[in-house]
Amino acid sequence: MFYEEEDLYAEKETARKKIKARRLFRFLLPYFLKYRGGIILGGFLLLGSTILSLIGPLILRQAIDGAIKNSDLGELFRLGLFYLVLSIFIFLLTYYQQVLLASVGERAIADVKKTLFSHILNLPLTFFDKNQTGKILTRIESDSESLKMLFTVTGGTILTDLVMLLGMSGIMIKINYQLYLLVFLLFPPFSYAFYWFQKQVRPVYVDIRKKVSEINNFINEHLNALSVVQAFNREGYVAEKCNRLSQEKYEKEVKGMGLWYRVWFLIDFGEVLALVLILSFGSLWALKGKITIGTLFLFFSYIQRVFFPLRGLSDQLNVIQRALASAERIYEIFSLPKEEKGEEVGEEKIATFSYPIVFREVNFSYEGENLVLADINLEIKSGEKVALVGETGGGKTSLISLLLRFYEPKSGKIYLGPYERKDLPIRIWRRFFGFVPQDIILFPGSILDNLRLFDSKISEEKVMMATKRLKIHERILSFPEGYETNLLERGINLSVGERQLLSFARALIFNPPILILDEATSSVDPQTEQTLQEGLQEILRGRTAIIIAHRLATIQMCDRVIVIHKGRVREVGSHKELLEKGGIYSKLYQLQFVGKGDETGE
Repeated sequence: MFYEEEDLYAEKETARKKIKARRLFRFLLPYFLKYRGGIILGGFLLLGSTILSLIGPLILRQAIDGAIKNSDLGELFRLGLFYLVLSIFIFLLTYYQQVLLASVGERAIADVKKTLFSHILNLPLTFFDKNQTGKILTRIESDSESLKMLFTVTGGTILTDLVMLLGMSGIMIKINYQLYLLVFLLFPPFSYAFYWFQKQVRPVYVDIRKKVSEINNFINEHLNALSVVQAFNREGYVAEKCNRLSQEKYEKEVKGMGLWYRVWFLIDFGEVLALVLILSFGSLWALKGKITIGTLFLFFSYIQRVFFPLRGLSDQLNVIQRALASAERIYEIFSLPKEEKGEEVGEEKIATFSYPIVFREVNFSYEGENLVLADINLEIKSGEKVALVGETGGGKTSLISLLLRFYEPKSGKIYLGPYERKDLPIRIWRRFFGFVPQDIILFPGSILDNLRLFDSKISEEKVMMATKRLKIHERILSFPEGYETNLLERGINLSVGERQLLSFARALIFNPPILILDEATSSVDPQTEQTLQEGLQEILRGRTAIIIAHRLATIQMCDRVIVIHKGRVREVGSHKELLEKGGIYSKLYQLQFVGKGDETGE
């Protein structure tokens, strides 16, 4: 964790072509079209408020050229009152439009997050091997939030600005097309500036999103390992590393903002230039009587309003490029193929399962080169209990991962009775297995929720029946709120033994015909050790079991011991037979058990 390596937290993604914006919009559009009613109504409200806002300068023009010129106070009062009522009405339309579109955006992005998270849950385990947790969290939360602005505020702002530009252009052309042409000459440079900006800035914002993921992942990893950081006094290093990552993000942000400010400056300069042109030519024509003072005022007002939307467009282009960078990263995840898990299978089929497990000529590697498992030929009979033993890194966990179909073998076949792994969908295949990992996984929530994994279809009576069989029912009732006692993250408010017993109870509740157990290596007191062994015997009763064993007592209760050494099955037999053979198992036994003088394995 603490050695210096330049690309330790670098992006692991392979280079890929930039995804076209049209494809990204087509990908996102269905999430928003689901709420097309709200979008259409919001669009009408937006158009109404925008069109009505064009009337304001016309009222002021009428007041200057009519009421003020003729000293008609009554007309001036009526025009002022009309302007006030119009402004209030525009305010109300704008308020309801913004609330409506914001609601649509929130619901649509919630759907995106839901679908994205569901998709991630169904990705193969290889995806999680290559993508760190912090980066995945960024894509689910931060990148999704970036899209919300695109389809609510940004979409509404762009539509408003375009309607304003077209409406004001039409009115100015009708009143005096010569003055309008002076302004129109400035539009081509702005159009090119916007095109240049979006082309230059999008790669920058993609890099920014990656850097945000990197920072989030770094913080997540080191907060989870905070006890190690503090124990080795490495707080300074971690803080400095985080600061360095933040500085890299800052530099990319500055680059993006620099590009944006160039466009902003061009718009400001264009507004000044347009006002100078209108003031010069408009004042001259007003003095000659070609246009009225009210018309000149209207052009001044519209010019300022024209450049206000242009500023808005430049702001929104900034938002759009950030959002497209986020959409590109989300699209990449959706483009990854999910595991095809198939339909559910009935409980009666699970309960009557009584087939052997067979490995035939199985080879496996994680990266496609160095074999982790080689020439695995193995048969585990129905109802048999086998212990997998061997040195750390020998391939025991990899064998279990293949059996659970977390990974696919490079070659060879794995059978459940007559069914080869490809004959059954993953969902059905995994229903035959129960898995108790070495690191006990408990979630924030009640003890009851953790025991039945939040499946409300499992009754409390079934849960309590399992805990009574494991003799932990009374212990759970002794907690402040019994089965409703809330667990903290990873169940840290329970002892090691209590967490292991809960994991045994969970396996018993789901009652799989085949149990896979990666035995915990944690040391516990003798009384808890005895309770755990009794619980283990209970959950193994009447089922096939494959145990990565670390305790002598566990090995001795198994029918056979399978020795996995350097990726190959080296020895198979009972505990007694393998000791008498004097091979690899005998040496492991001498090192791990006799040498230590206790019953703790690896």
